[in-house]
Amino acid sequence: MKSTWWKFTDSISDANIQKIITMGDDMGWKQSTVGGVEKINDVDHKLRKGDIVFFHDQQWLYDLVWPYMETANEMAGWNFDIELAEEFHLTRWSEGGHYDYHVDGRGFDVYNTDNNLNGLTRKISMVIWLNDDFEGGEFEFHPTYGAETHDSLHKPVKGSALLFPSWMVHRVKPVIRGTRYSLLTCFVGKPIR
Repeated sequence: MKSTWWKFTDSISDANIQKIITMGDDMGWKQSTVGGVEKINDVDHKLRKGDIVFFHDQQWLYDLVWPYMETANEMAGWNFDIELAEEFHLTRWSEGGHYDYHVDGRGFDVYNTDNNLNGLTRKISMVIWLNDDFEGGEFEFHPTYGAETHDSLHKPVKGSALLFPSWMVHRVKPVIRGTRYSLLTCFVGKPIR
């Protein structure tokens, strides 16, 4: 039986967490936007409110997380053909920050860009929680996915990673107090047939 998601605890060290957050602070935050596979749209605070930084050419991050993706892909029974990962993005959610229900990809939408993702699609999404000293900000799959096992809601735990098929509908509930940090990427491959 396939698992709908796969979680690793204590996967990222405190030293790496601090390094990631410091990189984000050094690069400068921008408001999060919403959009499709090919186009990023304007800021829409009803759907998504937070800050974001994109990390380019950080091979050490790919080296760090690739084994987690391989393990989850096999152990969860997905067995998706994965070719590479997108660039990482670090998100910062202050009080009131959230991201309403959405999907990261549908498994058949392809990129038509000039980069090395051309012709590929998102298959596995990965979120790494970099802190847990805040209130609210829970990660939630649409209740449809957890109705039988009551596991649709996930309270972020520092250093943990959650992987799931990119077409699963999910959200980040509003942060009530403090600031929530998470690192994300999607693993991509040829469209599912």
